[in-house]
Formats: sequence, C-alpha cells, structure tokens
Amino acid sequence: MRSSLWMIRLSLLGLALEVSSPAAREAGASWEGEWQKVLRAAEKEGQVDVYGINPVGNNLRVIWEGFQQRFPNIKLNSAILGRGADMVPKIMAERRAGKYLADVVLAGPTTLYTTFYPARILDPVPPLLLLSEVTDRSQWWQGKHHYVDPDQQYIFLYEGSLYSPPLSYNTKLVNAEEIRSVWDVLQPKWRGKIEALHVKTNIGGSTGLIFLYHHAQIGPRFIEKLYQEMEVTLFRDFRQATDWLAQGRFTFCLLCRDIQRAAEQGLPVAELHPYRLKELPGIGAGNGAIGFMKQAPHPNAAKVFINWYLSREGQIAFRQANRDNDRKTSLREDLPLDILPELARRSADREYLFINRPEWMDFEPVRALIERISGKGG
Repeated sequence: MRSSLWMIRLSLLGLALEVSSPAAREAGASWEGEWQKVLRAAEKEGQVDVYGINPVGNNLRVIWEGFQQRFPNIKLNSAILGRGADMVPKIMAERRAGKYLADVVLAGPTTLYTTFYPARILDPVPPLLLLSEVTDRSQWWQGKHHYVDPDQQYIFLYEGSLYSPPLSYNTKLVNAEEIRSVWDVLQPKWRGKIEALHVKTNIGGSTGLIFLYHHAQIGPRFIEKLYQEMEVTLFRDFRQATDWLAQGRFTFCLLCRDIQRAAEQGLPVAELHPYRLKELPGIGAGNGAIGFMKQAPHPNAAKVFINWYLSREGQIAFRQANRDNDRKTSLREDLPLDILPELARRSADREYLFINRPEWMDFEPVRALIERISGKGG
C-alpha cells in the first residue's frame, strides 16, 4: 500500500492544476479563481460521502488515501458495497426515507443508467468540471468526454478497459495458436467441454454479453449456438468455475472471473488474447462510471472529489487500485506508460468497438435471447 502511494506522490509532486494546453492557459485565471472558491467552500463543509462498489478497484484504499493526502481538510467517508445490485436498494431506501447521504457514486454504467438515471436522482456532471486537465478533452480518448446517457450529462465514463470475447481456457488442454476467432471455440471437439455463466440468475457478465450480442462479427447467433448446441454446463459460483477450469474438468469458460489472478498463482488458465483474434477488440467501462447525486449534502466537496478523481493523479490512483488487472485502465490518454501493462495501453492505429452506448444499455434483448434458449432446453 505504502509503495503504491509513494509511486503516486513521486510521479506527481502536486496535483496538476497548471494548464496542459495553450488554449487552456488562456482561460487559466477564470477556472483557477473558481477552483479556489470551491475548495474553500468544500473545506467548510468538511467532508464528502462517496458510495462505491467493490469492482471499481481491488484495492480502493489507494484511491481514498490518495484523495485524503491531497485534501486533508476534507474528510472522505466511503461506503463500499458489493456490487451495483447492493448499491441500488441502499440509496433508494435512504432517499425514500428523506435521507440524502451520498454525494458521489462510483459504479458500473449499467447500474447508473438503468436505475438512478430514470429515477432522476442524478445532477449533471459538466458544470462541476473545473480543473483544466479535466476539461481539456485532448487528454481523453478520442478527444472527448464519454457519457453513457443520451443527454451526455449525467453518467461520466472514466474507465477504458480492453474487452475481448469473455472466454478463458485451460492452457494444458488448448493451444492458443489454434484459436484465431471466437468461432473456433464452437468446433465439435469442444462440445460438452465448455462451462458458462448461468445468466438467468446472475447478470454479473452483462457487459461481456452485450459486447458479444452487439458485435457485428459475433452477434446473437454465437450466443445461441454456444448455449444451445455446445452442451455447456452452467455455473453460478465464479470461484468454483475457475477451479473447474484449472482442474481440466472444462476446456473453456464463458464469463469466468479472476483468471489473471489464478494464472499468477500458477494455475493453468488464461484469457483469449484480444489482439490475436480476428474480431475487433472493445473498449468499455465495466465498473468505471461516476455520478453526482441530486441534493448532495456536500456539493462543493463532491465537486473537489470529482475533479481530483478525473485528474491525472486521480486516474493514476484508479489504475494503481487495479494493479492486478492488466486490462483495466482509464480513458485518460496521459497516464505514465510505466504503470500500464501491455493490454492497458491503447494503440492509436488500432480500431476499437466502444461498448458503452446508450442504445446498448438495455440488457433485455440479451436476457430474452437467453430465456428463449432456455425454453428450448438449452
């Protein structure tokens, strides 16, 4: 922990409040004055309450301590919940009781879009953004800020992790060189040797399935053939599924988790390499979205946290909180290369499929497909 924070402090001797482009330098005086005003008001409020879910980072303390060291006069109170399914009832129950406790929420875009957005309990994010390095869109992937809501206002996406078909395999049973397309997994010789998430009882793999479903080179037909024709065994327990894969009980796994961690422990498992498949890789914010709660009790402190978190320093802390995930990174383009593994480095000359589109947020078409497959005995 101390080494992670030391790296952050060493690489960034101060929060980058200076302007990062000539255009921003011209507007420096105005935003700096406003920033100081907000900072003074935030210190009077004295605290900020951030609700987050565990998948945001495997070591969230790196983020919390990074903020606390930068702003010691603003106490960060964090409520860490398991997943989006745990956050939603908690916040909704609080608000029904007239308790407005959360200032900022960190969760997956699907959670925010399908629950908080239609409930109209989020306030716009753009008016909050002050730091020049945050507002300077040239510092972000594709030269813009990404929002998942059609208003482009309420659900800011900061994570830009690399996605490929969510399939992992037993390295003793599969020669990776013979899998050049996701469709190669559907060869007859693999029938009965594939395990897959039981989607009807767990939508924890929703982003991965949405990626498959909407991908022009994959699509619903692949999901249908896999679940219905390959005699897959369905699992509910992610840890058990990884154990089965490592033991060789199954050759492939759809929507397994923690494969990288298992491989680092010496187990014979790996994920399909996105750049070795002919299908276009994806960029997505699996759990990397931020929202500002309506009627936030500490609005100025929330503004400070959001600006810091979306700054270079804050996103370095986000990456450091996910050091054991070699695909998870920020949509910022200016993170130091020495903290980015190979799969967390986007290539400027490579095309990617952006997953988090408003028209793809509805999981019902995927759910209906699974229901139909199940109805046929798949």
